Amino acid sequence: MSLSLKRLAGDTIIYGASTMVGRLLNWLLMPFYIRILTTQEYGVIVNLYGIISILLVIFTYGLETGFFRFARKENVSDVFKTSVVMLSITSFLLIIFNTFFSNWLSCFFYDGKYRLSIILVGIIIGFDAFLSIPFARLRLQNKSLRFGIIKLVSILLNIGFNLFFFIVLPHIFKYVSYNGVIKSIYNNADGVVLVLLSNALSSVFIFFFFIKDLLSMKGIFNKTLLRPILNYSWPVLIVGITGMITLNIDKILMPSLIQKDGFKELAIYGANFKIGVLMSLFTQSFRFAFEPYFFNNRDKGVNSYAQIMSYFVFFGFIIFLGITIFQDLINVLLIQDYFRGNIIIPLILLAQLCYGIYFNLSLWYKLTDNTIYGAIFGCVGMVITVVLNLFLVPIYGMIGAAFALFFGYCTMMVISYLIGQKHYPIPYSLKIIGSFSFVAFIIFSINYLYVPDQIFFKYLFKIALFISFPLIFYFKKDSLFKFN
Repeated sequence: MSLSLKRLAGDTIIYGASTMVGRLLNWLLMPFYIRILTTQEYGVIVNLYGIISILLVIFTYGLETGFFRFARKENVSDVFKTSVVMLSITSFLLIIFNTFFSNWLSCFFYDGKYRLSIILVGIIIGFDAFLSIPFARLRLQNKSLRFGIIKLVSILLNIGFNLFFFIVLPHIFKYVSYNGVIKSIYNNADGVVLVLLSNALSSVFIFFFFIKDLLSMKGIFNKTLLRPILNYSWPVLIVGITGMITLNIDKILMPSLIQKDGFKELAIYGANFKIGVLMSLFTQSFRFAFEPYFFNNRDKGVNSYAQIMSYFVFFGFIIFLGITIFQDLINVLLIQDYFRGNIIIPLILLAQLCYGIYFNLSLWYKLTDNTIYGAIFGCVGMVITVVLNLFLVPIYGMIGAAFALFFGYCTMMVISYLIGQKHYPIPYSLKIIGSFSFVAFIIFSINYLYVPDQIFFKYLFKIALFISFPLIFYFKKDSLFKFN
């Protein structure tokens, strides 16, 4: 493995470790929530976070990628200050307008409920959008350790506030004689408000980690520089918006598409969707390291990109098999009412793996400054996913939503590959990737069709199945991962 690839692997490990630990800790809030919130409340939480994901992309409007691109060819201080000022203006306006229209939004979408929750949504989006550029600068400066620590602190603060509001504060009010304003507000707050308040407070606290950097930033707000940054970034914005809609439209539409107990069905769907977090952890940590890597190493040749793809797919299928084979152990995080949602997990994992491959493929249009193609692919995937949700969810429920996501991402992956090979040919080995897919499918099918009843032999069999995948390819690693 070359030095540059080793550097990519090292950054991926640091980003991955911090992201994985943080997201796993955050993941543990799911079993916590489903045990302390009503199914209705957890469904609303899933719905609101789907909306947050989309709006967060809109209010960062692709500036992260634009920052990476122009920081290498312009004065980095000017690029940083220009980006930060733009995001501070739009984030502030978002919080103001969202607060002003919160009552109307509450009446229109939630029958007059959750107004305070809607205000908190605006605060979360505003602060997280603003902080995206300071975090991006850490990645550009290869300060992966500081990046990881701050991200972990954010997650720990969120968890800490949740524990305080749901466990500590009730005990304080129970054993301490107090009937003031704080207790009155707390007693009138539902679970949705407390969850979002915890997130909002953690986002505000993280802002203070960057106070010194923001106060001491040099450079100027360059209007001349702003226009080319926005011109480069807007297709990336379309990619981000379409990607988030593709990923979250099911969580937004499901309550209205399923006439009976829509939010409750969404709660079950959302909890099982969370099980697929390990695949998204892998793809996200890879993205954090890979995006700066290919901008800084575009002269290394295309063979390294093909090699990276093969490694990515290989480890992606290891994660897929680990989760599906040991699904019964992972189910300890759920409660009985949520088990029926397990049916969506394999599809969600495969969908996220397809999206990870698509991101890997996307380097061709970024390196050639043809980001408009990313917007086109994103629109195609979004349209397919939205249309399939509208047709399948009313008939098949949550499994219809899972199929819609899989087909949307799969389509994006295929068309990006086909068109990309014409514009920026990369010798990806379809034979290698196909062999990974075939063997993984066989192992998954064996586990699905036959598992011994006796618990000792059951897990011995599962372990044997799981390790068989890497072992099969270990002895062929020289031929599989060798590129001329």
